Amino acid sequence: MARSNQGRRDIGIVICLVLGLIIGSFIKRVTIGLIIGLALGLLTASLIANREK
Repeated sequence: MARSNQGRRDIGIVICLVLGLIIGSFIKRVTIGLIIGLALGLLTASLIANREK
């Protein structure tokens, strides 16, 4: 069961990173891009921090 959750978390981290790159390449307004990037960065960081527990 724990291994299944670890795999899902890894997939979530990869999706957050890819989604951030895709959204960042399409957004032309810098302030909106920074806000979305910050939100995705915090989400990814929390997933990585919980991964090591």
